[in-house]
Amino acid sequence: MAPRFNRNALQLRLLRWGHEFGELLYPIAKKTLPYRPKMWWIPRLPIWAHRRRTPHTRPWTTPVPSPAEALRTGPGIELLPERQQAAFDEAPLHDFIRLHPEMRGQNSPTGHMWISLLSTSPRVQGAARKRAKSNREPGATAAAKPVTPEELTRAMKLEAARLGLSGVGVTAYDIKWNYAEYHGMGVGETIVVGIIEQNFDSTQMSPSLRAEKAALSAYSGLEDRMRLLAEWIRAQGYDARPEGFVGESMVIPYAVAAGLGQLGLNGQLLTPHAGSRCRIHVMSTNAPFVHDQPVDYGLEGVCNECQICVRRCPAGAIPANRKESRGVVKAKLNTKRCLPVMGKTAGCSVCMKVCPVQRFGLPAVLEEFDRSGRILGKDTDDLEGFDWPLDGKHYGPGDRPRLPLEVFETPGFDFDPNRKEPIGWVKPEGKPDETDGGRVEALGY
Repeated sequence: MAPRFNRNALQLRLLRWGHEFGELLYPIAKKTLPYRPKMWWIPRLPIWAHRRRTPHTRPWTTPVPSPAEALRTGPGIELLPERQQAAFDEAPLHDFIRLHPEMRGQNSPTGHMWISLLSTSPRVQGAARKRAKSNREPGATAAAKPVTPEELTRAMKLEAARLGLSGVGVTAYDIKWNYAEYHGMGVGETIVVGIIEQNFDSTQMSPSLRAEKAALSAYSGLEDRMRLLAEWIRAQGYDARPEGFVGESMVIPYAVAAGLGQLGLNGQLLTPHAGSRCRIHVMSTNAPFVHDQPVDYGLEGVCNECQICVRRCPAGAIPANRKESRGVVKAKLNTKRCLPVMGKTAGCSVCMKVCPVQRFGLPAVLEEFDRSGRILGKDTDDLEGFDWPLDGKHYGPGDRPRLPLEVFETPGFDFDPNRKEPIGWVKPEGKPDETDGGRVEALGY
């Protein structure tokens, strides 16, 4: 029997024609970029009309078993604090779009995704505007209630689950993860990390417009829920400020520190229940929440044994081994190869699609490893197979598309990955405004 998510010959042909149609009309479509920020007012379709891309609004409650000894590596991710501090002192992190202005607008990774963006921009823009407006309002809206930090934290996590967040964690603010352009924007020394699970069925169709729409829909849903959670925190007598989906910080380190997952070889957060099939937001607050701790779920060990994403990445952008970078021991992706392919193939996400933790969940992967010593689904077309929009072909295990040089030479992607600060950058005085500084518009949303 054919795998559930495989396309037939006609669907493969339509996939390629859709890509070619998008590229043909792109010179016209890119002219809509200046107007997309104004699309928030367009009436949105009801949820039932786009159910295939709606995120899963249910909290993760399935227990995660302890990993086998062979898969244990240590809580969270390996950090070298002295190297981290030295890297920060030499060059703090910067907002990618400000660091590489040549990738703004039509040249951004989202520039060629105009079909999916035109249908999702109203919802994304509307959620971003509501969040920015909420952030401009005063802080606490009530007097603080006499409860213990433990009780307040428990109540906050229950409210997050009620709102539909899949997971929520708490950790300490770290200026080293905050982009230099937005230092001082936070309202406290505590970070609340919120996660929402991306639609399962649509993700299995990656790379495709349907999968990219699911990702953007997850972001808009997460924007709304984090804003509502911030309003709840303010009602408890404290201040809170969500950053939004474009972000002012590196969100994955915060999620790892908050015990929500571990860093995968593909450079994404792997959660125990959905792998990297999720979206992340953070908010700063002065509420005295109890901080969570990083956890060793065995995910790094699973990545070491698996390495499917390394072999299946069409761009060959994922290294098989980890090394130290800015004080973090991780697999450092080749963005010069990754980003052009993302821009050409509706976000690509092959590395997400072929991940067994994303497909089956960590409990099932650990159970299979305990039983057989193998990674669940490895070397099967059901997990590793994907349809490639550039040529309309299906690629199974051991086979992947050969990309022509022009894919990597797409205009706008000739950025310098070694650049450490924006050209002519001057540290801003005071706090930036709450309008995202044009970053949402710059990305083409």
